[in-house]
Amino acid sequence: MKPNTYPMITLTTDFGLRDEYVGLMKGVISSINPMVPLIDLTHHIPPQDVNWTTYLVYYSFPFFPPGSIHVVVVDPGVGSSRKIKLVKAGGHYFLCPDNGLISKVVSRHEPEEIWDINNTRYFLDDISSTFHGRDIFAPAAGHLSAGLEPELLGDRTHELLTFVLPEPAFSGPQTIEGDIIHVDQFGNLITNIEEQMIRKLNTRYKEVVVEVAGQTIAGISRSYIMVGDGELLSTIGSKGLLEVSVNKGNAETFLGAGKGASVRVKG
Repeated sequence: MKPNTYPMITLTTDFGLRDEYVGLMKGVISSINPMVPLIDLTHHIPPQDVNWTTYLVYYSFPFFPPGSIHVVVVDPGVGSSRKIKLVKAGGHYFLCPDNGLISKVVSRHEPEEIWDINNTRYFLDDISSTFHGRDIFAPAAGHLSAGLEPELLGDRTHELLTFVLPEPAFSGPQTIEGDIIHVDQFGNLITNIEEQMIRKLNTRYKEVVVEVAGQTIAGISRSYIMVGDGELLSTIGSKGLLEVSVNKGNAETFLGAGKGASVRVKG
C-alpha cells in the first residue's frame, strides 16, 4: 500500500461531543498522519445501538471516495474478548469491533479481505480497557492512512461476525410490511423500506397508502410542504428509504410510535 492510497478517514461513534473522546481520537490520528482529511460522519449514534449503525454506515459510505477508511466505534463489548477487524468491501476499508456493525455492508458487498487487528506495535503504549477508540482504532487508522500495509496490523482471516437485520417483505402482491428502524433528531420515523421496493408496487406515488400506528397516510409526498403545518406525511428520504414525518412537527410524538413499530405500504 502506497502513501495517499486512502483519501480520507471517516469517524462514526456513539461518543457524543460533550466529552473529549472524539477530540482525542483525532489527536492520535493527526499525530501519526497530520495530512489525512478527517470527516465526522456522526458521533450521535444512540448509545450502543449496533443495529442502527449497520444501516447508517451502509447508506453513507458510497458518498466517500473509494479507498476511504471508515472508523466505526460503537462498541458495547469494549474490554472483552471481542476482536477488532479491518474489512475491505465495496472498494472501502472498515475498521470496527467484530460485533456485526457492517452486516448490511457485507450482505451487499462481498468482503475482499478481512484482517484481525492485533499487532500492538501500532497501538498506543498504554491501552485503556474502556477506550479502544483512542488507543487502538485511532492509531491503526492513522498508520493505514500513512501507507502502512494492512497485513502489518494483524492477521488475515475469513471470520467476521454478522447478524441478520429485519428486512421488509411483500405480504401480498400489493402490500409491503416493514419496520421503523430509527427516529432522527427531527422526530422523523425512518423505515427499512427502500424506494426500489415501493416501485415494484407498480402504483403511482400519489395512490400509495402508508399505514403506521393506526394512522393512514394517502400518497407519498415529494417534500414536506405538500401538506399543511402539523400534518402527517410520508416521503422518500435522502437515504432512499420511506420516512414518516410531520410538517414542522415531530412524527414520533404525533403518533406515539418509534423504533420497532410496524409499517405497511399498500399499492
